[in-house]
Amino acid sequence: MRRAASPDTAIRRLAIARFVSWAGSQAANIALLALVYERSNGSGEWISAALLAALGARVIASPWAGSLGDYFDRRLVMVGSDLVAAACFVAISQVGSLPLLVALAGVAGMAEAPFGPASGALISMLVPDERRGWANGMLSIGVASGMVLGAAFGGVLVATLGASTAFLVNAGSFVLSATLVISIGGKFVSGAREHSEQRGVLKGVHFMLETRMVRLTVLSAALVALALGMVNVAELPYFLDIGAGKTGFGVAVAAWAAGQIVGGRLAARVNDARRERLALIAGCGVITAAVAATGALPVFAVVGLVFVAGGLGNAFLNLGFVLIVQRWTPHHLQGRTLAAAEALANTALGVSLVVGGLLLSVLTPRGVFLLAGALGCMAVALTLRTPRQPMPEKPDEQPARGEDERQTDVHRLPLVQPAFSI
Repeated sequence: MRRAASPDTAIRRLAIARFVSWAGSQAANIALLALVYERSNGSGEWISAALLAALGARVIASPWAGSLGDYFDRRLVMVGSDLVAAACFVAISQVGSLPLLVALAGVAGMAEAPFGPASGALISMLVPDERRGWANGMLSIGVASGMVLGAAFGGVLVATLGASTAFLVNAGSFVLSATLVISIGGKFVSGAREHSEQRGVLKGVHFMLETRMVRLTVLSAALVALALGMVNVAELPYFLDIGAGKTGFGVAVAAWAAGQIVGGRLAARVNDARRERLALIAGCGVITAAVAATGALPVFAVVGLVFVAGGLGNAFLNLGFVLIVQRWTPHHLQGRTLAAAEALANTALGVSLVVGGLLLSVLTPRGVFLLAGALGCMAVALTLRTPRQPMPEKPDEQPARGEDERQTDVHRLPLVQPAFSI
């Protein structure tokens, strides 16, 4: 049996895998929207259907997707998810029918669903508690960097080589991601089969709703997702209104991503339960201030700086969100609980994409930003209600095992993220 990679090496490989996969996915998203727009003669309904198909399918599949990471080897679940997603995008590259194109986008969303919960739960098996901030920060940097690269070159790729090539490039990125994950080596099984009283795909939902810390954390993140989804709809019209145009819009998106990368670099300092809670509160607060300031101060020079701060807040919100769920959830429930948390956030995002378009004509882009700021204030209020006291001990909690040929124990978890990324 191949010897397992060291924890630091494993995390770096996961971060590179996320970078490659997100770069390919961003390029494929641009290609999908361009192709749907072309084949539907600019139909907004078909574009909305394409956007919501993958997101909706992912939400529907989440309970089962999370269960895979709890009941089977998490590393192999991630590899399988990548390879099935790659096959889906190969199929998408060959499709001519518009309805079939949208349907396959939904199937691809389902295929990708198991990766996030399994990777979030795997991190807890790779590194000790005090290094989970660094580990999640590395993955956050990988995701943000991949989004920037994919967004920067996706349009060029589609314009020069066509949408089908972009889909095949994305399929290749999934294969490369799977290769990096399989190279980690070892065996990572949570032991969920030994907890018969907590079997079932909805146990993660139940735990999330019953545990106050997790419930308030997830609800606050969902409110921010609702706000940012509406902001995404209003961004381009906003920059056109203030005279910055598409160039200004691109600069602002890059500024937000730069803030996320900086936040990932600072993540190693979030190394205990108190700082995890502070990261959640600060993340919600900074995003809220950035969004509200954008609506209140329509000056591009100011907005560019504000978007850097917003990206930094986004990184800390995602970090606090994942770390809190990892810390407070029993290890054998982590996959299902992370999947349930992501499903709620993705549902809020899907609702906001629909509602944001309807509100845009009524409130104007600046009004949508201010409404999103109000939702952010509600999220901050929820984070301030999260418990300050340390979590209770669970002496009966059994650590999972990461196996190489020496059958080495992983670090003990005192109790026990796309990784959720808005």
